[in-house]
Amino acid sequence: MPENVFNEKADFLLQVRDEVAKRDSMAAELDKMKTYQKKLNKNIVAEEKSIADEIASTIKKRKQEISATYDDRLDDNRARKKKVASKRDKKKNQRMNERIEDETKHIKENNRDLEVELKTLLKKNKVPSYCSTKLYFIMFNPHGMGEIFAMLLSFLVYFAGIPGLVALLVKNFYLEGKKDINEAFWVVLIVALGVILQLIIYFLIFNSTKVKHGDVMAQARSIRDKMKANDRQADAIKVSINKDKDESAYNLDSYDEKMAKLDEEADTIGDEKKEALKVFEDKTKQLIIDEINGRRLQTLEDMKAEKKELEEKITKGEKMYSDKVLQITKDYASYLGEDMCKQDKLNDLISLMADGEAETVSQAISLYKGQKSSK
Repeated sequence: MPENVFNEKADFLLQVRDEVAKRDSMAAELDKMKTYQKKLNKNIVAEEKSIADEIASTIKKRKQEISATYDDRLDDNRARKKKVASKRDKKKNQRMNERIEDETKHIKENNRDLEVELKTLLKKNKVPSYCSTKLYFIMFNPHGMGEIFAMLLSFLVYFAGIPGLVALLVKNFYLEGKKDINEAFWVVLIVALGVILQLIIYFLIFNSTKVKHGDVMAQARSIRDKMKANDRQADAIKVSINKDKDESAYNLDSYDEKMAKLDEEADTIGDEKKEALKVFEDKTKQLIIDEINGRRLQTLEDMKAEKKELEEKITKGEKMYSDKVLQITKDYASYLGEDMCKQDKLNDLISLMADGEAETVSQAISLYKGQKSSK
């Protein structure tokens, strides 16, 4: 270092400028490397995530494909089992109906005989044939709570429903829209006349059958009771057969064997699925991870190696930059000031000395500061 830097010529400022230029170049290079370092770090993180995502998605997809393959087989198994079960139920119902028909055959034959006996009795005594119907006995000679309830319901329809329907039809087709006609009066009148007519018809039938042929109708009632008892017996047999849990009489072994085989097949498929998933977890999964890592990790390792090399360069560059800053501060800035140790200001000082306006560093600085002050 010269004894008095302020008495130095332009060569001294050129030397300072070169050192400052080196310092600024180092700073620019460091900024560039640090910017690239940030980008490289992001790329490494993104690559690591991409590899992890590919591994996770591939494992999930392969596992789902394995499960889906076996689930499809299980769905097919369930569909075939459902089809066999449907055929079994159909055959069971068919054979159950055949059993009901067979076990109630004698009852139905007895009822047919009783029905012939009933019609013969009525015909022999010149009683109208309609007196053999269930409706007649319900309305004119009911026995038991069931028939009494049916009689009340029949009366409701016969004495209220029919007259009411007739009145409604007359109102809608003949009375509605006509002036000077009291619709309510005519409706009530029609209903009342209908009920009276129904009562007349009912009692005419009652007198001409049950009253006139009391003994015959009592015998007919007895025959009808026997038929009802037979119906109850047949219903009891049907209920008993429907509740019977023993299916051996229906010869359904072939269907049961098929369903048992399908159950075994479903168990086998389920075991195979568990084993396939276990093999996948224990072996295949790691092979997938190794394949993806083998294909992609080299790029990631190269990026990490580049990052490590860059970090070493940055560390070395920061040391060189720090040394250069300290050197400039010690050798130049401590005399000239930090504000003058800038390339643009040093260029201005050098220009003043090159133009002959100043001969020494001190003169150049004074002239430069004077020019700045005047501006």
